[in-house]
Amino acid sequence: SYIMSFAGLIIIVISCINLGNSNRLCLPVGNTRLKVTGLYKLSRNPIYLGFNRLTISSVIFTLNIVTALMGIYSILIYHFIILAEEKFLEEKFGGEYIEYKKRVKRYI
Repeated sequence: SYIMSFAGLIIIVISCINLGNSNRLCLPVGNTRLKVTGLYKLSRNPIYLGFNRLTISSVIFTLNIVTALMGIYSILIYHFIILAEEKFLEEKFGGEYIEYKKRVKRYI
């Protein structure tokens, strides 16, 4: 569980570094480029992948039904956020994003 948590944190940190100046809490509004390097070569959503690893490790660590239910809920919410982000990115970047989607999986 500690190793999974640590791996999740590392994935999040590296993903944020890979985003550079494009790292935003919301959808990008300014002039940004599609990020397809670093961990984004392996996953279209490495930050959420890291969040999910942390969530799963919390469930394993606590073995608590409430934590498990909240974990499932958060993973579902992240998935719906990802779907909305994909729609936005497809509209913003068009064919470039569509080609990226063909090459790189949503998670891994």
